[in-house]
Amino acid sequence: MDNITIDTSKESIDKFFDVKIDSILPSKEEFRKLLESGKRLTFYMGADVTAPRLHIGHTIPFLKMSHLQKMGHKIIFLIGDFTGRIGDPTDKSAARTKLTDQEVEANTQAFIQQIKTIFDFNNKENPPEIKFNSTWNSNLSFKDIIELASNFTVQQMIERDMFQKRLKDNKPIYLHEFLYPLIQGYDSVAMEVDGEFGGSDQTFNMLAGRTLVKNILKKEKFIITMKLLLSADGVNKMSKSIGNCIFITDSNHEKFGKIMSLPDNLLIHYFELLTDLNSEELDTLKTRITTEPMLVKKELAYKVVAMFDGEERASEAKTNFEKTVQNKEIPTEIPTFERKNLENQLNPEEKILLKDFITAIGLTASNSESKRLIAENAVEIDQQKKTDPNELINPEEVSLVKVGKRNWKKLI
Repeated sequence: MDNITIDTSKESIDKFFDVKIDSILPSKEEFRKLLESGKRLTFYMGADVTAPRLHIGHTIPFLKMSHLQKMGHKIIFLIGDFTGRIGDPTDKSAARTKLTDQEVEANTQAFIQQIKTIFDFNNKENPPEIKFNSTWNSNLSFKDIIELASNFTVQQMIERDMFQKRLKDNKPIYLHEFLYPLIQGYDSVAMEVDGEFGGSDQTFNMLAGRTLVKNILKKEKFIITMKLLLSADGVNKMSKSIGNCIFITDSNHEKFGKIMSLPDNLLIHYFELLTDLNSEELDTLKTRITTEPMLVKKELAYKVVAMFDGEERASEAKTNFEKTVQNKEIPTEIPTFERKNLENQLNPEEKILLKDFITAIGLTASNSESKRLIAENAVEIDQQKKTDPNELINPEEVSLVKVGKRNWKKLI
């Protein structure tokens, strides 16, 4: 690894500083000088294993880190299998529910599989590394924790917006939540990094790491925050906690369909954060959106699916969308559900309420969602609209169920 050539060309460095970046601390100018120095640098991004899936918003810093990997720098994806047990209080109006060891392990394995679809692990000269913060954090003694805590004040912690809100609402703040930025910050010390990537909502936690690196390692740590990808409502960030995500593990059809459901005013936002288009190409898209928004949206959906699933699957998803949503045809590939799995939910007449039925076969997450979709005329059985959530359904007489524009089930 010592013989890796570091790319210090103006073209590569200029390309790094694009619209995806929200801020660089202590400054963009100092960071540019560091990249121009030719020194091999170490960068990381961490993610707590609080849920088994990553969403496409997580890929924004990944794209920047991959660019630095191509320039010859060392990149690390850190799995927060230790900090995930504490729970990040960021943007939380209440303390997180703690995970069990089994949940942490299952989520960790799922993360690893998803990360491998994003980073270039085939780069034999400069492969990315996957690390786990339990490796060092599990070995910290109580004395170590006290010494780390001496770098911060209670006033610094209590100033966080979410803690101020909880105080105002008379909601509890638990002591372990104060420890979260402390423990996450120690990750930067343990790995001796030069920089950390994250969303702008993680600035407080990353600054804690910068403080510890300065005080313990006597060096600078750069913080590169990325803009947050908005969900389809155009207001909230894409978030596992809120549940408004396009997940990496979604099928190619699901990803394509979710992108196609975005409002037109979010298209440039998504192109800016999820692609490497330059300013001229983005300006052209802005003009095209006013005249051919559907075509532009299909191009975005294709690019997103291709990023994770490849060109072939992206073409397949595009064809499927045009056939099933635009032309209202029945798709050729439909997920199946075995009728026998409903036996314990049937009444003596071997029937089931419609609202229970579409939840039971996995097309909705709850009966309340089922009722809402039925009221919106979004439910069809064998191509017939259904409007009564309490209609009794005989599964033996049902072949095909459709909920919304894209969700189908075939009963077998």
